[in-house]
Amino acid sequence: MADTLVDPIEPVPPTQRDPDALGAAPAPAPEAPAVAPPEPPPESPPEPPPEPRAEAPRPKPRTSRIVLVAVAAVFVVAAIAALVFWNFVLRYRPTARAHVPAGTNVAIRIEAADLVLFGPVREHLLKLALDEGSTPEASAPSRPSRASRIHDHTGVRLPADLREVVVASMDGKSWVALLGGRIEHGRFVKGLAEVAREEGWTGFRREGELFVGPSIVIGQADDGTILVGTDRSIVEAALPATEEGQKLGLPEKGAVTFAIARQAFEALSGTSAITPRASALGTVERATGTLALGSSPELVVRLEPTKAADAPKLEEATRALLSDLGLALLLVPDVAGEKEALRATTVKREGDVVVLRAAWPYAGLDRAAETLAGKLRGAEIPDKKP
Repeated sequence: MADTLVDPIEPVPPTQRDPDALGAAPAPAPEAPAVAPPEPPPESPPEPPPEPRAEAPRPKPRTSRIVLVAVAAVFVVAAIAALVFWNFVLRYRPTARAHVPAGTNVAIRIEAADLVLFGPVREHLLKLALDEGSTPEASAPSRPSRASRIHDHTGVRLPADLREVVVASMDGKSWVALLGGRIEHGRFVKGLAEVAREEGWTGFRREGELFVGPSIVIGQADDGTILVGTDRSIVEAALPATEEGQKLGLPEKGAVTFAIARQAFEALSGTSAITPRASALGTVERATGTLALGSSPELVVRLEPTKAADAPKLEEATRALLSDLGLALLLVPDVAGEKEALRATTVKREGDVVVLRAAWPYAGLDRAAETLAGKLRGAEIPDKKP
């Protein structure tokens, strides 16, 4: 048979990866010999704690600094004490002006402290009011003064507790004085009646809430204001609070202030028989003024015309009226320095208001206070030359 040439059969590739067939895997690299970690450097010995430094001596406070602190502390304490004293002792809410009766035409307000400190009043009238200028028998040491007895029975210390006095009139005939201050409520009338009983005042008696005497009636309003009037009707009219003083324009500040309503000037304008120029006063709507007390007293009066257009006419008429008054006063004695004050009066128009200014002589007011004190004691002092 013919020889058939058969190609040799190629070996079948293995179905699994035979390491022998694929070749041996590379042998792992030999491990590096273990190296011992470096030994830590030897610890240095701990540093010893720092020695405490010696504290510098504190400077001693200087004497001047101590003095300043002490003075400041004194001022603070004094300020606090003054504030407390003002709020609880001296502070006063004005009440007298609230009792000006309705229909008042003339009102005069007096600051009690300024009046008491004024020389003529302090030297002549205050001593009389405090029972210090009486006879030796009346002022014997064994007998308390009248002011002490009034304080014991009424709780009012005269004149220290008074703050203001308002004098008012509706017709120029009946007058009432309104006394305001640190006055205990509801005690004055009853206490004064006890003083009158102890001293034996003749003709005085208590009628309900009023204390009545010859030509004088005394009452007390609910707010403590004391009312002293010439008759019962005007005191009863002043007991309730009104706004008449505010409507009248009565100034609240000043040693002596006053306000005069138009009705009073209308009455004065009818006195043309004395001086024809008095008719000019009928154009005045209201007058307000102040009297400053001290070593050089000064009177300032402001006249407000009913119509602004009447201001120039009122200024001219006022100058002429003052001239007529100066001539009229030549016939009467000088009482309180009014003649000198009238000669020194200046008249000037400021806007729609006519302003009068007069320096009042201190000697004249002193003479008037002395004369009044003498009359109150019953021993009239002869008039002195001005």
